[in-house]
Amino acid sequence: MNLRYWLRHPGQVPARLRYWWWERRNPDKPWLSPGAVAYLDGHLAAGMVGLEFGSGRSTAWFAGKLRHLTSVEHDPAWYARVRADLDRRGVANVDYRLIPLDHPATEPEPPADGPVPAYAAAAADFPDGSLDLVVVDGHYRNFCVRAAVAKLRPGGLLVVDDAERWADGPPVPAGWPAVSRTGNGLKETSIWRRPE
Repeated sequence: MNLRYWLRHPGQVPARLRYWWWERRNPDKPWLSPGAVAYLDGHLAAGMVGLEFGSGRSTAWFAGKLRHLTSVEHDPAWYARVRADLDRRGVANVDYRLIPLDHPATEPEPPADGPVPAYAAAAADFPDGSLDLVVVDGHYRNFCVRAAVAKLRPGGLLVVDDAERWADGPPVPAGWPAVSRTGNGLKETSIWRRPE
């Protein structure tokens, strides 16, 4: 925890403590807002196929809910840690991919009219309309959201964590209904459903 940040934002300390307590009571659940986790828990099914941009605790959790999950990670050390966790748990339905960033992680995301980074281009491996779930919680979020739109089947779910980062919202098509928008006082996780 960055002490300097919390000293500058003392009003967020209660929310951080509540979320810390939730994480402690739910050690295997994703680092998404608790409301989004509850929504997904009730709407994911064993026959579904998903794509996750940004791995972590969520990877094993989603794998336990879905028939198959492809997860994309950019950081080699984090990849090794999550890979070891998946192996330890015996999770065999995850295609876990290490795809480095096309630019230094400290730089902002490149403009949307530029070439699609390899990380986001992982979505191109899926036929249009073939995915039930896409989770965007890593880098190149604008590119990942745009790449996910065509890949989701009608009724498929698009999950965007830290959705408050966009002043006007992520680039989700205007006709897609938001089925869940929940926060924990620190961040917001939003879920859209592709129209039938």
